[in-house]
Amino acid sequence: MWSAIISGVTSLASDYITTKKTKIESEARIDEARTEARIQQIARAAEGEINYDLEALRQTQHSWKDEFALIIVVFPFIGAFLPWTQPYVEQGWIFLSEKTPQEYWFIFSGAIAASMGIRWAVSGRKK
Repeated sequence: MWSAIISGVTSLASDYITTKKTKIESEARIDEARTEARIQQIARAAEGEINYDLEALRQTQHSWKDEFALIIVVFPFIGAFLPWTQPYVEQGWIFLSEKTPQEYWFIFSGAIAASMGIRWAVSGRKK
């Protein structure tokens, strides 16, 4: 009789341990699968950014807009050193600082950054 009770308790404990072990192994496989999926997601995102950068670079090979944007940004700096343009540059900066809404500066900065390929400046992430 004691043998049957001990055998039943042992069998019950063995089943419990086996079930617990199977559950832990399953949870470990699920965690591993989640980690692997996250790694693949990060890799795909990085590959997408690289592909975007390469395509943007290919698109700019035959474009003049980048050079135009650079001239627009650099012209006031150069004009500040030329005596005959200094009054105009000064008046321009005064006008822009007093009359231009802040939203325009965000749009202008974003357009120049995008034109120069500086996506990180407007994407809100550090690289």
